[in-house]
Amino acid sequence: MRRRWLRVIGCMALLWYSRASAVNAGEVFVPWKVLNPGDAPLQTSLVLNWIPGTREEIRHSSLLVSRPLAVYASQCVGMQVIRPDDGETIERLEATGKLPACVLTQTDGKAIARVDADHGALRPADVEKMVRDELESRQSAVDHMLDDARHKLEAGDRPAAIALYRQVAAEQCLFPRKAHDAQKALKKLGVETAAK
Repeated sequence: MRRRWLRVIGCMALLWYSRASAVNAGEVFVPWKVLNPGDAPLQTSLVLNWIPGTREEIRHSSLLVSRPLAVYASQCVGMQVIRPDDGETIERLEATGKLPACVLTQTDGKAIARVDADHGALRPADVEKMVRDELESRQSAVDHMLDDARHKLEAGDRPAAIALYRQVAAEQCLFPRKAHDAQKALKKLGVETAAK
């Protein structure tokens, strides 16, 4: 009887361990870069600035493991942690007194969107949605520019078409396929493109 209970307990422990391993195996760490005061910020088309309320939050936040954010990081969205004591950067991002927060910025540091804390904490789903919405908006704009460039070319406005194709080609990091299409179009038009 005792042996049977040991087997049952052993099976339950094995099931629990397997389930815990599956959850941990699904976690993907986000490649956050800590920006120290005075450091140059990341120079990507989009930068997600996470400003934790405390140093302790940096170690235990669920923003550390997010599959969508890790995927966005691989698509040229910079992931940057602003230290809670970096008052100058926090003020520039207009987040003073609103911590924790996440602010999405362009290369020039201009804020595009933000997520503020909900009951003192950031919800990863809200942060992921903010980045996803901006990427979808930009992709839609790039698609529109490609269509517009084709129409301008058909109408005989070659300079305007070239300008639009160049804009799309500059988005090589965020939208490599669209940029490749634009580079092919420029090549057909006999326009040199910068090597990426």
